[in-house]
Amino acid sequence: MPHPTQLVSSLAAPERLALYARIVTAGPEGLDAAELQGARAAKRLARLVRDGLVREEGSGAGGVRLVAVTEVFAAAMRSHRDENRTGEPVDALFRQGRLTTMPARRELRLAVLERISGRLFAPGKEYTEKEVNAAIRTCFDDYSAMRRYLVEEGFLDREDDGSVYRPTRSHG
Repeated sequence: MPHPTQLVSSLAAPERLALYARIVTAGPEGLDAAELQGARAAKRLARLVRDGLVREEGSGAGGVRLVAVTEVFAAAMRSHRDENRTGEPVDALFRQGRLTTMPARRELRLAVLERISGRLFAPGKEYTEKEVNAAIRTCFDDYSAMRRYLVEEGFLDREDDGSVYRPTRSHG
């Protein structure tokens, strides 16, 4: 489930917001994916799909339809409310979905990394460094330090050349 700040970040670019609005206004039957042309439109769509705002339906002769997933907002807010009710020590480190400081104590830092990796990265998906950085920026300003922590502590695997990152199931 994307965090509310990730959803806002996904819609923060005017071009992605315009594409999302176009898909929403197409209604429940969706927008024909063939109406989108070019690499930029595909890149914008990929971000909306990755963040759970749009789903692709159908294939074959009928073509792919793009359908808005409007319920993602309510689900993200419910999840965020539930997350903030836990009373765990890690909760005190977050303000409005953003990490205010990286804890020095390893035990607490691992809890923070667990939360962030679970919030931002879907198991089984591959991410470019640019996508990892963009996701981290939604919750922490020093994205390079956070990316390094996630790799060093085993929350993300990284190809030697840095081209691909993958969330891991086993940590630490």
